Amino acid sequence: MFRFWLINILDALRYIFYPILCKIISNPNNPHHKAYKAFLYEPVDGTKKQLLPFFNRKLTIVIYPEKVYGNFLFARNIVRWLLYYNPFPDDSAAYGENDFFMTYRQIFNDYKLNPEGYEVQLSWFDKKMYRQYNYGERKGNCYIVRKGRERNDIPKELDGPIIDDFSEEEKVRIFNQCKYCYSYDLQTFYSTIASVCGCISVIVLEPGKKKEDYWSQKDLEYGFGVAYGNTPEEINYACKTREMLLKSLDFRESNEEAIMSFLNLLEKRFG
Repeated sequence: MFRFWLINILDALRYIFYPILCKIISNPNNPHHKAYKAFLYEPVDGTKKQLLPFFNRKLTIVIYPEKVYGNFLFARNIVRWLLYYNPFPDDSAAYGENDFFMTYRQIFNDYKLNPEGYEVQLSWFDKKMYRQYNYGERKGNCYIVRKGRERNDIPKELDGPIIDDFSEEEKVRIFNQCKYCYSYDLQTFYSTIASVCGCISVIVLEPGKKKEDYWSQKDLEYGFGVAYGNTPEEINYACKTREMLLKSLDFRESNEEAIMSFLNLLEKRFG
């Protein structure tokens, strides 16, 4: 019992002293230090770390998205959920040898890390937030850049706002004002949200690429309400399938199945 309390008290104290040690010892300009130090107090955005009652670190499972480098929470049982492509394919220090990997979609999977292709896909949609309220006249364009910011084909000047850094309420307002939304991020749900809000939503393909180069046949079969390229055929498809998109955004049943699959994978891996 004494050992149990000692371990958990030391674990709690670490969250007090670790940021101080980071300032004294670590390089404050290190991008990983800057990105993760806030999570020592709020591991989940907006949710403070719970110190009481204590949690047993041996039994706790921590889930990191693919972009988290290392193990800044010093967890013992780690799941890496590949929500996008592996950003550290040539860095063996990014992930631990015993980390358990799964992917959000097979197109994002790194088969060196997840050879079994374990997949867990959870979706959520706030219908009160993301909705169309302007059924009248629309003008102009808006743009999504996000993960496409390194693309060489983005014009130096765009004729409309880039919504990346706006609040969610502001994004919805712009999506309800503009007629077209062009996305240079090939894998963002905001293209779907733009369509829900009434925009003609267009994913801008890279020069010389086809939509089949980015999405599986399964993805394309359910890619309602979005144009994959700025052609008349794709624009027409996006407009004709928008109602199908709206009906497809109830994820309750599929999420329940995904959660059960996820729990089964955790039980299989960690016992």
